[in-house]
Amino acid sequence: MNRRTALFSTLLLGGLLPRSLPAQSPRARDRDDGRGRRRSSDGTSRVARRLDDDLSEPDPVAPEPLEEEAEPADFPHQPGQAWRSFDISRYTGLPHSQATNDPQTALVDWIFRRTGSSPWHGEKIAVLSATRTQLRAYHTPKVLDQVAEMVERFTDAEADILSVRVRFVAAADPRWRYAVYSRLNPMGSGPHGQQIWSVKVEDAAFVMAQMGITQGFKPLYDQRVEMVNGQTLRIEQSVRQNYVAGLQRASAVGLGFQPGTQPLVEGIELRLSPLLTYEGDALDAAIDLKATTIRKLHGTKVIAPREIGPSEMAIDVPEVSETRLNQTVLNWPLDQTLVISAGIHPGILQSKTGFLNLRIPGTVPTTTELLVFLDASTRLGRMKEEGARRNEGGD
Repeated sequence: MNRRTALFSTLLLGGLLPRSLPAQSPRARDRDDGRGRRRSSDGTSRVARRLDDDLSEPDPVAPEPLEEEAEPADFPHQPGQAWRSFDISRYTGLPHSQATNDPQTALVDWIFRRTGSSPWHGEKIAVLSATRTQLRAYHTPKVLDQVAEMVERFTDAEADILSVRVRFVAAADPRWRYAVYSRLNPMGSGPHGQQIWSVKVEDAAFVMAQMGITQGFKPLYDQRVEMVNGQTLRIEQSVRQNYVAGLQRASAVGLGFQPGTQPLVEGIELRLSPLLTYEGDALDAAIDLKATTIRKLHGTKVIAPREIGPSEMAIDVPEVSETRLNQTVLNWPLDQTLVISAGIHPGILQSKTGFLNLRIPGTVPTTTELLVFLDASTRLGRMKEEGARRNEGGD
C-alpha cells in the first residue's frame, strides 16, 4: 500500500466515521443500566437513532460527537487512557438564574455521582474540567463512556426547564401512615431513620386532606419554582433564637464579666438537584436535607469575677437535635409525589413553651414528624396540567 492509498484509507475510516459514539458503547446497549438510562427495544439511545436516521442533517440540538484529542504538550501519558471533549455550550446558554454563575459545575457534580469520586483520585493521572463551552476528560474508555452518557442527559434532555413544588409539613405524630401505608413505594432511607417514598398524586392529596380534617399538621412552607434541569435548588426555612452562651468582659470599669449571647438556628435546609432521565418521564434527584431543632435551653449558674453586683450569673446549655439526609433517588416518576420523612423533630419551627410558658406535659409537642412533599414536572407538562384543570372547571 503506497502513502496515498494509506492516507485515503485513514481519512475514510478514521475521519468520516467516528471511532465510537456514546450510545454505541457496551454500557449504552444495555436496556437499563440501573441509573435511569432507558433504551428502546433495539438498544439504542435517542441520539444514536437520530444520527442513524439522518446523518446528512444533524440535529443542532444534539451534543457534539465525542472526540478523542491529542494530549497537551508535556502531558505525562498514561497507558490505556485518552482525552475526550464535549460541547456543552447549549446547556450553559440556557436561562440560568443570576445566582448560578457557573452552570457547568452541575455536570461535574453529576459525573461524580455517576462514576464516584475515587476513579478520579487514584494512582493514574485523571482530568475532569469544564468551562462555559467545553467539558474535557482524561480517563479510561469505560469511565469516558460514563461521562458521555451524563453529558448527553444535560445537552439533549427532553426538557430544559422543570417546575418543582416543595412543601414542608409538621405532622403532629406518625399516625398519618395508617390509611395510606400500603400505597407508599419505598425509594430509600437515611442514616438517622429517615424514609423516602413515592406515592400517587391523589394519594398524597388524600394524606394532606386527612391531616387537615384532624388538625394533625401544620404547613411550614409551600412554593412552586421553575429551575433548569440538573441545577441545584436551595430552600431554607428557619428561625433564630438567642441564648446566653457564656460570659464576656464588660467595657465598664469594675463590672468585670457580663452575660454574652449567641444565636441558635432552628430550621430546615433542602438542596435538591433533579435531572431528567433519557426518556423524560422520570428524574434522578440528588437530595440533601438537614433538619435542626432546638429542643430546650437548660439553665445553670456560674460564679463570675465581678467587683460590682452579684457574682452568681445564669447561662444556658442548648439541647439541639439534627438529622441529615444526603442521597440520590433514582427513577422518581414525574407523575408521582416524593414524600420524605425527616424523623421526629418536636415542635420544629413552632412554639414549644406550652400552656402559659410552663411546659406542662401534654401541652408541649413531643412527637412532631417533619415531612417533605416534592412534586416535579416539565414546563410543558405543567402547562398541560393547568389547561386540563381549566377545561374541567369550564365543564
